[in-house]
Amino acid sequence: MKAVALMVSLMASTIAYADYYPVMDYKVYGTPASATDKAEIDDLMEGLWTAWSDHDAATFANLHAEDAEWTNAFGRTFRGASELENFLGKRLFPAFDQKIARQEAAAYVPISRRYIGDDAAVVTGRMESNRGSSVGSANRVIGFTFVLGKVDGEWKVTNQVITDLREKRGSW
Repeated sequence: MKAVALMVSLMASTIAYADYYPVMDYKVYGTPASATDKAEIDDLMEGLWTAWSDHDAATFANLHAEDAEWTNAFGRTFRGASELENFLGKRLFPAFDQKIARQEAAAYVPISRRYIGDDAAVVTGRMESNRGSSVGSANRVIGFTFVLGKVDGEWKVTNQVITDLREKRGSW
């Protein structure tokens, strides 16, 4: 019995102290087409995390293009801002503690921004959350890829993909 308890304890300690690859230094690729693009993208990203923190489904969805695709870490895709708003407002936000959402938003770390032409950009980042993980560790490390586009002169999220990051394997 003691051997089983020791084994369970050792397994739990390796899960609680999962080792992830370090966050890369922030990098910007290319240059914005206009002086205001950088500030407008910064505002968009800040607005996303504020809406997430506030569990404000309408504002969060409004920052996405009408035909946006939003894919969660489990591979479920929501197509369109109204479908996303419905999911967030009726299903996701009511099921999650807002305090954790605020901690997640504060924990977001941008990794890169890539300007593509005059009207597109890709923003990547990651965060750690104590919401729990689909892969079993005590904390969850989440990756984000946001594809942004100018829609009628306004920056919007056109595609968003969320991924669960796995623990580091091996020495490379």
